[in-house]
Amino acid sequence: MKMLPFENLEYSPKNIHRIVYAGKGGKGGNPMNDRAVSILENYELNVLRTYRGRSAIICETDQGLKVLREYRGTEERIAKIDRLLRTVREKSGYLLDAYIPNKEGSYLCRDREQNTYLLKDYYEGKECVPTDMSDIGMAFTYMAKLHQAMRVPLDVEDVPLQGNSGLLHEIHKRNAELKRGKKFIRGRANRSHFENFLLVNYDFFLKKALAIEEQLEREDFSEYNRKVLAEGAFCHGDFQYHNIVFTSSGPAVMNFEKFQWDSGIRDFSLFFRKVMEKNGWDLGCAEVCAENYLKERTLSEAEKKLLIYRLSYPEKFWKIVNFYINSRKSVVMERNTDKLKKIMEQEPLREKGVSFLESLLYNHT
Repeated sequence: MKMLPFENLEYSPKNIHRIVYAGKGGKGGNPMNDRAVSILENYELNVLRTYRGRSAIICETDQGLKVLREYRGTEERIAKIDRLLRTVREKSGYLLDAYIPNKEGSYLCRDREQNTYLLKDYYEGKECVPTDMSDIGMAFTYMAKLHQAMRVPLDVEDVPLQGNSGLLHEIHKRNAELKRGKKFIRGRANRSHFENFLLVNYDFFLKKALAIEEQLEREDFSEYNRKVLAEGAFCHGDFQYHNIVFTSSGPAVMNFEKFQWDSGIRDFSLFFRKVMEKNGWDLGCAEVCAENYLKERTLSEAEKKLLIYRLSYPEKFWKIVNFYINSRKSVVMERNTDKLKKIMEQEPLREKGVSFLESLLYNHT
C-alpha cells in the first residue's frame, strides 16, 4: 500500500454521518490505537486521508471509503459472514458490509500488540434517528426486505441454533444468572443502597423472567425450526439505529459481526425495543414499526409467538444484574440505581406496548 500525504486522524470536510465524534475512540468507545493505521499497509489500496470514528478509523482511499475496525472474532467467522453477505448482495443489490482481504488473502490483520483488525466498505450518509418516525418507518421497511433476502443454503458444517431451542437456551442461562445474583446479594452483610434497591424489586422481575421460561418449555417449534434450517435464514444480530445509514443510493446496513443463525425476529425484537425505549413506549411508534415491517414480510404463527416472548422478557433488568455480577462490588452503583428506577417507571408502558404490538400482529391483514 502506498501511503499518500494525508492529515492523520483529522476530520474530513465531507459530511461523514454521525458516527464521527471528537476525541479518541468516539462516543462510548475505547481509544483506537493510532498505530493501527499502519495496518493499512497490508492492503492493496492507496490511503488519502483517515479520521476518527466510533471505535474505528474511517479511510478515504483510491477505492472509495473504507472503515478499519478492531475485531475479536475468528477468521473463519468473518469468512463465513462475507460469503453470506456476498450472496445476499448479488441477488438483491442491497448495500451491506463487504470485507476487504489483505495482500495475503486474509480478512484479519494484527498490529504490534497483537490486536486484530478488519477492513470493509464504508457507506456515507445519514444515520437513522430513533425519534424520527420517517426514519423509523423506512428502517423497518428495509429490515423486512433484508430479512426476505437473508436466506442462504447452509453448508453441511453449519449447525445453527434456532427458534424455540435457541431462545429457551438463552433465557435459561439468563434466569440461572438472575437466581445466582439474588442469592449473592441476600448473602451480603453490608449491602449498598443500590443492592438494597435492587433486592426490593428483584422478585417482581424474576417472576416475569421465570414465567417466560416456563411458557417456552411448553411450546413446540420443531416444524418452525426445520423450516428456518432448510431456508438457511440468518439475521444481523445487532440491528440498531446506528447500524443503518440512509445514503444517496438507498439504505445501507453495516456491522454484521454479531450475525446469528435465526429468523429476523431476533433483529425485530432488538430494534423494536431500542426504538420504543427512545420514544417512551409510545403506541404510535409501535404502529409505525409494525405496519412498515408487516407490509413487506408476513410473519408465521411461530414468529409472532417468539417475538412476543422476546419482548415480554425483562431484558433491561437482566442487563443491570449481569453488569452488577460482572463488576467490582465496591463501585458505587448510583447510575444503575437511576437506570433501575427508570425501568420501574417504564414497565407499565412496556407491558402496554408489547400487548399493543401483539394485537397489531394478529389483526394485520
